[in-house]
Amino acid sequence: MASIWFSQIESTVFTYLQYELKKKLLAPYPDLNCTTKSQNTTPSVFPTLYVHALTPVEQAQDLENDEVNAVLATIEIQVFSNRSENESKQIISTAIGLMKDEHWNVTMFPDPQTKDKISYAIARFRKLVTENNI
Repeated sequence: MASIWFSQIESTVFTYLQYELKKKLLAPYPDLNCTTKSQNTTPSVFPTLYVHALTPVEQAQDLENDEVNAVLATIEIQVFSNRSENESKQIISTAIGLMKDEHWNVTMFPDPQTKDKISYAIARFRKLVTENNI
């Protein structure tokens, strides 16, 4: 039976990245709401940084194909601000810097936009993760 090490990506890699993002961003943005929840049950808080792990895709299969050797992990970061596009751009830029420090590839760059007085920026990152990274 194949090892299911990849099921630990969210609880280890993802948790570590979320912790580092909070640590780096809370000093310049003390009111920053960092969340992994896709739906908020309380009144909205701004600015908000939402970190979401997308479904990983198996990679590096061998001829036997009886083990998961690696997965392509994808993380999406969304930033929302009710102040300005510049604020959302600054926060997402800091997040991109941290993700690059952790050797993630940026696959979707932010293009800050505003809708209904809420500015937002979205970036996606990918990285090949093996069992040794967990």
